[in-house]
Amino acid sequence: MRKILLIPTVGMILAVALAVAYLLVRRYQPPSATGPMQAPVSLASLDKQDLPPLPNLWLHINSAEGLEVFQGAPLIFTVRVANQRATNAAFTNQAHEAYLSLIQQKVAKGEISSADAQPMLELAQQKQQVKVARLGTNEQGWEKFVHIEIAAAGSPPAPLTWPLTPFTAPEAKSLTLDASSRAKVDYALEPQAAAQVPAGDFEITAVLEVPAGAALPQDLWRGRVASLPVRLKILPVPAQPSPAEQASMNMQRAEFFSTTKDWSNALASAKTALAASPDLIRAEMIVGKAQEAQGDLSGARDTFLNAYRLFHQQHPNSYEAPQYLIDQLGTLDARLRERRTESLR
Repeated sequence: MRKILLIPTVGMILAVALAVAYLLVRRYQPPSATGPMQAPVSLASLDKQDLPPLPNLWLHINSAEGLEVFQGAPLIFTVRVANQRATNAAFTNQAHEAYLSLIQQKVAKGEISSADAQPMLELAQQKQQVKVARLGTNEQGWEKFVHIEIAAAGSPPAPLTWPLTPFTAPEAKSLTLDASSRAKVDYALEPQAAAQVPAGDFEITAVLEVPAGAALPQDLWRGRVASLPVRLKILPVPAQPSPAEQASMNMQRAEFFSTTKDWSNALASAKTALAASPDLIRAEMIVGKAQEAQGDLSGARDTFLNAYRLFHQQHPNSYEAPQYLIDQLGTLDARLRERRTESLR
């Protein structure tokens, strides 16, 4: 498991927590001539302490939450799992800690009396329990309980029967999901399989379902959770594609092959896309990545340099530099220098 991408950094959490604390302290001003002090209002709903742990599921197709492709486009399905309730509890606890520190500082400075601070201190000392969710065993990995559902327009969800194949296996089969962990699994719809998928409008959902009667240790989570649906529109291939449509179809294949590191097919698809539409920066980037992967460092540098020029032609007033392209050029220059140095030895 890795640290979850959706969780803010520690610095961000503390900054937000301090901001929340500051606003609440302002709300809890001492009594004045204009009226009594207001009753404390909780930083978070602490009446949810008894909620059980609950995994959360996310689905992306080609890294998107909604996309439109032509029939035959290969796809990557990515399913991620985390424990958002634990994340929320941990975030609330950090906010309470920052709030407690701020109140104590104000008492020490005499800005709030001990009597006025007491209800605020009691509130800040409350903690939410961070409950973990356990999934899977070494014999029955958590991914075995994941399936994909599809719903066409006007139809109820049904199991997806498209021939998906595992692309990347989970790092661990047994998970303990706490406030800062995640796991994922990827599936591929290969080009040959994608060619058999009909055109249409679909909603695709990932489901994690562990039956109550599953032969698993008692401390493992059981239940059913589903991701938000990904809207997928598959367009029929035009009888006579325009250059833009031809470029789009080839780019969809190039992106897939780049993701799967099939560099020969990525290079061929991206070059075909460029033949139809020479101003595609993304196609140039895939060509450059493929050339670098195949050892053609000089060719890759020329390609990334062309992508850099295209960027400035298409965005002449941009105040943001194309940092990825700059970094790639720097890396390639360094590798070329190393190669020249080695050739002189």
